[in-house]
Amino acid sequence: MNLSRGYLEIRKNLLQSNYEELKAFLDGKTRMICIVKCDGYGFDGITEAKLLQDLGADFFGVACSEEAVLLRKNGIRGDILILGHTLKDAREDLWKYDLIQTVGDTKYGMMLGDYAEEHGKVLRVHLKIDTGMHRLGITSHTPLEEILQVYHHAGLKAEGAFSHFACADSFAQDDRLFTESQKKSFDAWLKKAREAGMEFPVTHMAASAGIVNYPEYLKDYTHCRPGILFHGFDSGEMAHPYPRKEVMSLRSFIGKIDELYKGETIGYGRTYTAKKDLRVVTVPVGYGDGIPRNYENGDVLINGVRCPIIGRISMDQLCADASNAGEIRIDDPVTLIGKDGNETVTLREMADKAHTIPNEIAAKFTTRLGRRYI
Repeated sequence: MNLSRGYLEIRKNLLQSNYEELKAFLDGKTRMICIVKCDGYGFDGITEAKLLQDLGADFFGVACSEEAVLLRKNGIRGDILILGHTLKDAREDLWKYDLIQTVGDTKYGMMLGDYAEEHGKVLRVHLKIDTGMHRLGITSHTPLEEILQVYHHAGLKAEGAFSHFACADSFAQDDRLFTESQKKSFDAWLKKAREAGMEFPVTHMAASAGIVNYPEYLKDYTHCRPGILFHGFDSGEMAHPYPRKEVMSLRSFIGKIDELYKGETIGYGRTYTAKKDLRVVTVPVGYGDGIPRNYENGDVLINGVRCPIIGRISMDQLCADASNAGEIRIDDPVTLIGKDGNETVTLREMADKAHTIPNEIAAKFTTRLGRRYI
């Protein structure tokens, strides 16, 4: 494990607590498809999936076939749904590793079915229905006859149908109305499909924001798709119907201690000028590790004290004003996300100050950072 620059520290007990709290909130009425795509949102998807499996999770979701195969090769036994497109060169993996493929287009569904039938196989699939996001999904103007062809294709086994909310993480009135309209659209599609003889043992619509902001919708489907909820952070506006905590900290070290005198500048572009004499530390992490380059207004924690980041964040380092941090030495710990003493910097705080969402920050933490489950 590479700890020479810094590392993500993931607390297994908090991940377990977040899973159990969500399970209790769902009260056995809605099952989970645990989303561990993008390497578990940057937190090591294999380790996370194993932990969730040990807790009883038996259904996982990933973005692509490569992620699904990696889970299988590392002992994940439950169902695995691929949410994205699988190219022709990887389609044999769908039956080789018993994977479930999303079909978001009838032409793609027929291609998959034909391919499977040519090889004497039957592929498990979920149909994705576009209810207004217009990104991936069978659209409302697709003739029912085309959908029935996919459903009844000898090379396919349609086990599920689902859709996805576009703005369930917003409380704006227009967004709430749009979310309501998406649910009505999906329910109407399901009713029409069932009347035409299509049955889907698995149905799902709510991801993390939908789960906590629209819990009244959950009863209408068999499953939901939590992902970031296991990590305890929120993306966008999300209510708090059950307790959860951020599982991750980001730690690094002091690489250098120096003085910056009044009037001197620091970093690329000379964007920061010292208004007084400062004690400055250099921390060996930067945007090459996933720290947002525009996080210049953020803080790091040293000795339980907030130390403002100063100057432009570079690829491999950032600098902070440690004038008030007390006695410090090279190699002393630095917390970029997490708790130190009575102070805490959350992933959400970093995301807000970088004008993005926590998901993007977490997904961009690179392999130069170690991952340490404790």
